[in-house]
Amino acid sequence: DTQLRNLETRLSYLRELEERRQAILKSISEQGKLTDDLANAINATLSKTELEDLYLPYKPKRRTRGQIAIEAGLEPLADLLWSDPSHTPEVAAAQYIDADKGVADTKAALDGARYILMERFAEDAALLAKVRDYLWKNAHLVSTVVSGKEEEGAKFRDYFDHHEPLSTVPSHRALAMFRGRNEGILQLSLNADPQFEEPPKESYCEQIIMEHLGLRLNNAPADSWRKGVVSWTWRI
Repeated sequence: DTQLRNLETRLSYLRELEERRQAILKSISEQGKLTDDLANAINATLSKTELEDLYLPYKPKRRTRGQIAIEAGLEPLADLLWSDPSHTPEVAAAQYIDADKGVADTKAALDGARYILMERFAEDAALLAKVRDYLWKNAHLVSTVVSGKEEEGAKFRDYFDHHEPLSTVPSHRALAMFRGRNEGILQLSLNADPQFEEPPKESYCEQIIMEHLGLRLNNAPADSWRKGVVSWTWRI
């Protein structure tokens, strides 16, 4: 019986995966963006998560800050500062100030360029897989009680000060903690670097992002700005 149930579950998963795969291929094809390499990657995956990661850059979405920045003409600035850190960000950004496009000053231009890059990197399927793998193997799920909610949320007392490896949290416990959060009793967070007694200034996930993107910092004028892009990318 157990084997039959497992087989039924697996077959159901694969059917749903195939239906989603075909819908995604159709969507990207209708956008005129389906390349042979992308189609091969989509057809090869046996994971719903990986499938959605591949679709993410092509998924219809509401206008984001990055999209608005692209519409304001800030993508060349983003590409320039990322590819050539010898440029001073404020000097390069001054050329893109345009009040009519909503770019009031150099800060607005640099923020827009940053949003463009962080959204681009956050849609990189290979990068998402690396970060997700690290978190699954290392991160801890942390649950604490909202101040003043101790009595009201007594049924969640087991999770008032609770943390454990993300990979070992059973589904029933995860559901209980999410229920507590939805009821305003618990606060949940992810500790990406539980190996440190004190939270480090820089998460190891930022190092993963930098290595994946081939980012090398050498005290160039734009390096601090580029490092900020990595930090923002990790936070989203």
